[in-house]
Parts: sequence; C-alpha cells; structure tokens
Amino acid sequence: MIDVLGRFLNMKIEPYNFVSALNCVQAQRLVRTICTHCKREVRAAPELLVESGLDPRLYADVAFFEGQGCMECGGTGYKGRAGLYEVMAMSPELRRMVLRGASTAEMSDQAVSEGMLTLRMDGILKIKKGTTSLEEVVKETAG
Repeated sequence: MIDVLGRFLNMKIEPYNFVSALNCVQAQRLVRTICTHCKREVRAAPELLVESGLDPRLYADVAFFEGQGCMECGGTGYKGRAGLYEVMAMSPELRRMVLRGASTAEMSDQAVSEGMLTLRMDGILKIKKGTTSLEEVVKETAG
C-alpha cells in the first residue's frame, strides 16, 4: 500500500502537492470464508508455515481451519467472502518521511509501529478466528 506514495512520485507529482491533502490510504482484498457446515480444525505442516512466511515455532500450537466440502458449499469448503483491510493513516511523521524521501520500507515500518495492520496481519487474525484459511490469506497477500 505504501506503493501508492511511490506512484505519486513516479507520476512526477511533487510530495508537497499531495502529502498535506492525503489523510489515509486503504488497501483491501477479498478472501473466501470457510463453510461453517463442514469446517474442521487442522494442523499446518511446518513446511507450509515456512512457505507462508510464518515462524513454525510461533504457530505450532495455533489451530487452523479448513472446509472439507459439503452440499452447503458445493464441495468447495468455502461459502461467502470476507475482507482483509490495511489502512495507513498519514501521521505527521509519515508526512515528514515522504517529504524527505524515505524508502517505502522505512515508511511501512513506521506505519506498522504506529498501529497499522498489514493485509497479511489482518489475514492472520482472520485465520486465528477461523474465518478463512491460511491458503486463502497467502494467495491474496503474496508479493
């Protein structure tokens, strides 16, 4: 989402022209929700956790869920959608960082330190609640 700021700069828009007018930037993705009729608890293999960018030591005891597939969900294991959201409020410090030409990594770190949840973080919260699966979150937040 920090890339939005980079896009403004790539379009040759001077930072002082947009930084004071920009209040926040939002990104969203839709993930499929696990069917409540065939939902079951599963343990994620350590290899899958590593491939997903998660530390197996931190997630070894976390319950993951998936749908087995049933008549209600047409055999897919999913029924409905939920949103993953990332909202970056433009704090005074982030505004200063844009004006001084800070890297997107620095700005992202700053936004997270100020309480922003990334799409992946929001996805992990929804995984822990049993709303969606690890595979769905990885598919929509990879890259």
